[in-house]
Amino acid sequence: MTKDEHDHRNNHGYRRTQLLLVTLLLGLFLAAGLIIVWVTRQQTLPSSDILFLQLLAVVLASLGLLGIVALLGYRYLSQHGLSLSRQNDELRDTQTRLHQQQQIWQHLRDLYHQEIPEENFLQAVQVALRELLDVPRISLWFFDDSAGTMTCRSSLVPSLVGTQIDMTSLDTYLEALHRAPCLATLRAQQDPRLEALRPYFVEQGILSTLEVGIFVGGELRGSLCCESTQPRQWRADEINSVMGVSGLLSQFAESLRRREIEHDLYQHIHYDEVTGLPTIHSLSETLDRTASRMQAFHLVLVRVRGLGHINSLLGQSGGDDALRQVAAEIRGYLLPHRRIPRLVRLPGNQLAIILPGTDLDAWLQQRLSEMLSNLTERAWQVQAQPCQLRFSAGMAHFPSDGEDLPLVLQRAELALKHARQQATPALVPYEPALGEWELQQIQIERELRLALEDEQFRLFLQPQFTAAGELRGAEVLLRWQHPERGLVAPGYFIDHAERSGLIRPMGYWVLEQAVELLRGPLASTDLTLSVNVSIQQLSDDDFLTRIESLLEKGGFSPRRLVLEIVESLLATPGMVMTLCALRQLGVQLALDDFGTGYSSLRYLQEFPVDEIKLDKAFIDPVQHGTDAPLARSIIAMARTLHLRLVAEGVETASQLEFLRQQQASMMQGYYLAYPESVDTFLARRELHVCSTLTE
Repeated sequence: MTKDEHDHRNNHGYRRTQLLLVTLLLGLFLAAGLIIVWVTRQQTLPSSDILFLQLLAVVLASLGLLGIVALLGYRYLSQHGLSLSRQNDELRDTQTRLHQQQQIWQHLRDLYHQEIPEENFLQAVQVALRELLDVPRISLWFFDDSAGTMTCRSSLVPSLVGTQIDMTSLDTYLEALHRAPCLATLRAQQDPRLEALRPYFVEQGILSTLEVGIFVGGELRGSLCCESTQPRQWRADEINSVMGVSGLLSQFAESLRRREIEHDLYQHIHYDEVTGLPTIHSLSETLDRTASRMQAFHLVLVRVRGLGHINSLLGQSGGDDALRQVAAEIRGYLLPHRRIPRLVRLPGNQLAIILPGTDLDAWLQQRLSEMLSNLTERAWQVQAQPCQLRFSAGMAHFPSDGEDLPLVLQRAELALKHARQQATPALVPYEPALGEWELQQIQIERELRLALEDEQFRLFLQPQFTAAGELRGAEVLLRWQHPERGLVAPGYFIDHAERSGLIRPMGYWVLEQAVELLRGPLASTDLTLSVNVSIQQLSDDDFLTRIESLLEKGGFSPRRLVLEIVESLLATPGMVMTLCALRQLGVQLALDDFGTGYSSLRYLQEFPVDEIKLDKAFIDPVQHGTDAPLARSIIAMARTLHLRLVAEGVETASQLEFLRQQQASMMQGYYLAYPESVDTFLARRELHVCSTLTE
């Protein structure tokens, strides 16, 4: 029996009982009245009988009055009882619905945390809402601003999936979704907010709708639609349930976008876009794991010469085609080998071959030598043009030639340098006799120590501008005024400084000079200076004390000092405490070369950084006339996380225009301004603008 049938039966019984009582009371009053009338007409009755009959009439009338009172009491109690019964029923119904909502919500939360495929999650959401609302038509629509359409992405009505509606006439609908948390309509076809959707409602026979917007990164990206073909008044708990599910969908969409960006970043970092081969990051991870297990391997570095000439003749695409062909050929040579070698793409037109095992058997060594000769002698065809390529290779062994990966790489590179000097293609293994490089390292280290003592280092500044051309600050760079070689770029000496530990005093000297600039010539400005901080400096026990003592000199706001750290530091144990302590001192933190190191975007939310620096590799595709989707995603993500983004390596007008369109916060690069001396920068700050950006 349904609740309505139960209420109907109770009401019917109550009315029947009430009718019987009224009839009985009327009978009592009628009897009393008849007795009184009869007594008044009888003149011969004894007075005692008359008195008795009068008393009887009074008793009957009193009983009637008592019956009326009882009837009224019964009516009140019955109505109150029915009201309580209805309230109890409604309370039970509400509790049942809330329990069902909680179960469904928890189920969807569990699915969300399992990170199941998108389509499976969307289907689960719709099935859950159908169960909760008893509505057969539930669908998810996503807005594509570039195409100007809203498209049904998923629906319990299969024929709706893929349906597109032109968004050009949906301004009122979209504004309503922006303003209100949801649109609950009893008469959808007459609702002025849904005027543009009326043809769709009429076609589908929809009378009532409940629609909630889906927001991703603060932007309206879609809507969750519950549609009824019968008029329906939506309850408050139903509206709240759909709004809660919509919020979960927004979180899922944000998480999905983060996962997609992370996947794209991982692919970009670990796999070469041209050849599809693993990159040096993948190589480092593989060899680190192998070395940690003390498993022996040979590392062969292969240098391909001639690609620069192909690039100049056929453009970047020509060089890419040639490199793809080379990678495919080398794979073919390596496949028959039983040890399953691994081929890796390295920077600078180099490939690496990892060969597991202690001994390099004669067959494989001969195979590698033949490969180099055959590749060099081959008549290469690139885009129907004949081309010539030359190959050489250097090899080192772990652990015989080095007990850690950096040393094995250095010695393989040293062997490769000697191989390139050979007249014919050659595979040169590392030998201790090749240790001339190590002597050179010692000499450079001596010169670096002398440079620190004699103050041979110079500060250079690379200006940073807004998209409008306003000068906002500069990155602090280091140059070495060598007494014999002249002005030397850091590429020559930084690696030596890091290996020798001299990067610490050099880094602190740069910090001191930057602070003196902020306190002195730049004190009256709001310009910032960004200084790169090495992992060795951050690992020093007194690093925070040194920074604090520099800031105590005063004369400038600590926020004008930006400390740049590399992504790999984020995975270092205890680093979050150091970074938080730096933030408490007032300085800003920037993540340098973002996207080229540690690839988990959740660290951006966990670590207290103010700025990310977009590596130039992400905007290089724009230089060649192609799109840069990763750059667009990272810039959009920075806006979502309210982080300042500085694009590095702006070298062309097309890159500048791309960054302007994507609303990058700031930018730097040779197209805007080369690194310049402090005096030149101080003269520039009077202009406060970049002529290139304001043209």
